[in-house]
Amino acid sequence: MAADYAMTQELLVSHQVYRSAAEIHGVISGQLCAEEAGYDLNLSLKILKIERGSGEVITGLLKMLADDIKAQLGAEDFAFQPLLPSDDEDIRARLAALADWCDGFNAGFAGAWVREEAAMPEQTREVLNDFSRIAQVEQEDEATDRENEVNLMEIVEYVRMAAITVFLQNGPKPSRHGHDMVQPDVDIH
Repeated sequence: MAADYAMTQELLVSHQVYRSAAEIHGVISGQLCAEEAGYDLNLSLKILKIERGSGEVITGLLKMLADDIKAQLGAEDFAFQPLLPSDDEDIRARLAALADWCDGFNAGFAGAWVREEAAMPEQTREVLNDFSRIAQVEQEDEATDRENEVNLMEIVEYVRMAAITVFLQNGPKPSRHGHDMVQPDVDIH
C-alpha cells in the first residue's frame, strides 16, 4: 500500500523529525536503486541525520516505506510513485517536495553506492545529474498556472520512470525461478 504524503508528514512532525516526507522517500528510493544487498535502516538514519533513538514509530515508518518502495520499484506494472503532496496542494509546495525528493534520492544513492564509480552505467549518471538540476529548480512566475501544472506533471513522470530505470540497472536482479529478489554471489577474497 502506498504511503500518503500528508499523513506521513504529520507523523514525522509529531515525532520531532523535521525532514520532509518527500526527502525521506527519496533517500530510501535512492538507496534501494543503488544497493544490491537491500535496505539499510542505519544508513538512512545517518544520511537524514535522524537520531538512532528516534523511536520505534519512526524506524517502523522507514522500514514500511522501504518495503513499499522496493515492491513498487520491482513491480512489473511500473507502479512506483515518488511520495509527493497531492495535486490539490499549491504548486510551489509540490515543486519544493519534488526538489526534496530528487535531492534525497541522490543522497541515498550516493550513500549506498559501494562499487567503483566506473561501474556506474552512463544512463544512471545522467539521471543523477538530472535529479541534481531538478533539486535546484524554482517556480517560474512567467508561466501560466496551466503551463506550470503540465510542466510539473511531465517532470514527475520523468522522475518516476528514471528512478525505475536506475533500479533496474543497479538494484537486485530477479531470480530465474520467479519474481523473488536474490542476493548476488559475493567473492570476499
